[in-house]
Amino acid sequence: MRILTRYILGEVVSHALIGAAVFTFVLFTRDLGHILELVVRNSAPLPSVAEIFFFTVPVVLTYTIPMGVLVGILIGLSRLAADSEVTAMRASGLGVWTFLRVISIFVLVAWLLALGNSVYLAPRSLAALGQLQNRLKSSQVSFEVQPRVFYEGFPKIVLYVQDVKAMSGGALWKGVFLADLSDPSSPRISLAREGLLVSQGADTLDLHLTKGSTHETDPKNPDQYQISTFQTTDIPIRIPAAQNSREHEPASLGEMKVADLFHSAQTGDPVTRRWHLIEYHRRLALPTACIVLALVGIPLGLSSKKGGKSSGFVLTILLVFLYYSISLIGVSFARQGRLSPAAGVWLADLAFLVGGVFLLWRSERRPIDLLALRSWFKASKCTVSRLKASMFPFTTPSEPTPALVLATNGESSRPPLRESIALRLFRRRRLFNIGIRSRRLRWANTC
Repeated sequence: MRILTRYILGEVVSHALIGAAVFTFVLFTRDLGHILELVVRNSAPLPSVAEIFFFTVPVVLTYTIPMGVLVGILIGLSRLAADSEVTAMRASGLGVWTFLRVISIFVLVAWLLALGNSVYLAPRSLAALGQLQNRLKSSQVSFEVQPRVFYEGFPKIVLYVQDVKAMSGGALWKGVFLADLSDPSSPRISLAREGLLVSQGADTLDLHLTKGSTHETDPKNPDQYQISTFQTTDIPIRIPAAQNSREHEPASLGEMKVADLFHSAQTGDPVTRRWHLIEYHRRLALPTACIVLALVGIPLGLSSKKGGKSSGFVLTILLVFLYYSISLIGVSFARQGRLSPAAGVWLADLAFLVGGVFLLWRSERRPIDLLALRSWFKASKCTVSRLKASMFPFTTPSEPTPALVLATNGESSRPPLRESIALRLFRRRRLFNIGIRSRRLRWANTC
């Protein structure tokens, strides 16, 4: 039994690691373009780029660890079933519940890893990533300003730069023109040979200008015009905070600890409580997907006898899509107040738990025939195409006409490439009539 246990676990774990790595790379490509952009334009040092990479991976693993568990179970068991190894094991006395006990060792370890990542590692990675983005804010903004283009991204400030020179950690502006419109009746114009943007906090930037001048006018006395020169000066620039309504998710919700989420969910206003409870239950429901997906994957993997790894991969894509679709629908209902936070977040887990228990019970009594489902799907597809051809005969040129021969000037037209049902029935009837006539002739000759 130990040999079979190690063999089954080795088959499942190897495919699970490969599947988790593939799904992690696929989801990570969403942020890969931004990281490569930082490397190419040298707006962030390489250690900061490496930190962005390592801080993003735990957030992605929150979703890919359950996917990897399902991939390992479906593809591993499908391979064993395709090679008739599952049949041999079941003939020797191993039932579905034995496979469940063996694979539960792997599922339990994966659930603990996913739970630790979702509760502890991912929130801290998001917090560290937010702090890193604040440090890199000045360099990112300096690269957003394009040369010889008026930039109005800052509140009440119009900025124009003659040229932008890339440098480590930011960009050096050449020929800076800055118009401060805090007082529209008396704008303040600053001209400088060079400028450098430096971050001073979460919502404050300092524009360090070198070798320039400041031009001001008095609205009460338009004839007065003041010019002051400087070697260096710093102009503070405020970054407006995001105008989030109370019905939108707070920006720092994913960075909060579980204890803080639970405490704020008990003391906040109803809207804040709902959002914090949704995040609290989401951190527990996503790791639990390892268990419920395994319950569904074990009976389906044991039943994939002819499809092998290909059928296991297809089932993985379908089940993952179905699980996260139900999860998104439940979370959406919970955010709108149609369901409680717990019911909305745990909706997908409950649905797959019921489906997994039913499939295990059904597989123990009689193996699930996936080929019958595939044959039913093909038959329904053919029925739909025939109904479509009968209802719209002139709008489906790909369907052959049921006529045998279309006479044109005494000559028959070219037969269709694909025979219709009427044509096959006519030919069978004609061959049957020819056989009857030949039998009658032989009987008449013998008489």
